[in-house]
Amino acid sequence: MTYIVIGICIVLLLAVVFIAAKPIGMGIEARRNINNDYSSEEIYDKDDTVETDNENKSGSNISDEISKLNKLRRDGTLSEEEFVKAKKKLLD
Repeated sequence: MTYIVIGICIVLLLAVVFIAAKPIGMGIEARRNINNDYSSEEIYDKDDTVETDNENKSGSNISDEISKLNKLRRDGTLSEEEFVKAKKKLLD
């Protein structure tokens, strides 16, 4: 009798974990997307100020900004397309 009760408890526990796994995964993915959107907007805000101050920047500052963008791309914060777009803004 004890084994039957323990077996039922284990089955119920597995059912709860299985049912809860999908919403938890969706929440984690949503949070990741929000963080990526926020980081991308932050990059574009920096690019806008870089574009207006382009005449005052020296070559080393632009290369520093490109290095920062490259690090963000390697970390996965920026996609390849976003990196190319931001780099083009810096160089124009």
